[in-house]
Amino acid sequence: MPLPQAPATKQNLRKVTAVIVTCNRLAMLKVVLQHTLSQNFTAVIVVNNASHDGTQDWLEAQTDPRLHSLHETVNSGGAGGFARGMDYAARQTDCEWIVCFDDDAWPQPEALHNFQSLPLSSTIGGVAAAVYFPNGTVCDMNRPGLNPFTRVQSLIRFLKNKKRKFAIDLSAYEQNTSVAVDYASFVGFFVRSELVRGPLGLPQTELFIYADDTLYTWKLRCLGWKILFVPNIRFYHDCSTTISFEKNRWKIYYIVRNRILFYKKIAGWLFPLFALLLLFSILKLYWKNRAIPHVQALILTAIRDGFCQDTTRKHGDIMTLAGVS
Repeated sequence: MPLPQAPATKQNLRKVTAVIVTCNRLAMLKVVLQHTLSQNFTAVIVVNNASHDGTQDWLEAQTDPRLHSLHETVNSGGAGGFARGMDYAARQTDCEWIVCFDDDAWPQPEALHNFQSLPLSSTIGGVAAAVYFPNGTVCDMNRPGLNPFTRVQSLIRFLKNKKRKFAIDLSAYEQNTSVAVDYASFVGFFVRSELVRGPLGLPQTELFIYADDTLYTWKLRCLGWKILFVPNIRFYHDCSTTISFEKNRWKIYYIVRNRILFYKKIAGWLFPLFALLLLFSILKLYWKNRAIPHVQALILTAIRDGFCQDTTRKHGDIMTLAGVS
C-alpha cells in the first residue's frame, strides 16, 4: 500500500540519512565526508569494510554527532556494506529516507535541499540523482535505465540501437522535469526507509559487487513503486568508467555472473532470446582480457552460476579460482 507523504516545507523537511561504504580509500573518504556533513542530513552512516589504511582510527576521532561508524572485520563488498548500512539507518536513525553512495562520490551543494523540496506522491518509492564526473560530464556508469522488455516499442528500438544501451538518454539530464525509470545505481539513490524495514528489505549480500544496486531498484519497481530520475539532484562521482581487471581479476567473475542475473530478472520470459546477445558481449569481454591469468576459468564459472542463478559460491572460493592467495 502507498505510504502517506506529507508535503515538504521549511518546517517539515524530509529526514534523510546517508549511507556510505568504504574500503581502504581514506583520502577520498575525507573529501566525501566533508561535502556530506556540510549538508543537513539527519545522520551519516559509514560502513568501514575491514579497511587497514587508518580509516577506523580517523573515523573514531571525528566529533560530528551525526556520524555513525560501523567497523566490519570482514570485507563484504559493496552489496554487504550497503545492506549493513541501510539496515542500521532504517532501524537506528530517525529518518524517512535513506540515500546511498560510494566512498568516491558526494552530493553537490544543493542536492539534499533539492530532494527535500521535491514534491513526491505517495507512490514514489525511490529517487535517482543525476551523477557527474567532477569535470562536469555525465557519469555513464551511473545512468538510470529503462527496461525495454516491458514495452514492445522500446524493445524494437533497443535491438536497432548498435550500442544496445538500457540507460536513459543524455537529454534527460538537461530537462527541468523528472523522468520515471525502472532501475538505478546506488550513487545518489534515495529510498523510503519504511520500505527497507518492510517489503523491499536489503540488497542481496551474496552479490558482493556489481548489479546489487540495479537488482535492488528493479525489485522496488516490481513491488509496484515508482522511481524518479531528478536532474537537479546532482552528485559527483570521482571514478573511472573503465573497469580494469589487471590488478583485481577476481572482479570479472562478479561482473559476468551478476550481469546475467540482472538481465534474466528484467527480461523475464524473453531472456532466452536475449541470452545470445549477452553471451556475445561476454565473449568480447573474454577476448579483451584473454591474457589475464585464470580469466577463462573465472568467466566459465560465472556463466554457469549466472544461468543457474547460483549465488552460493563464497568470495574466498572466487579468490582461489582467480589464483589469489
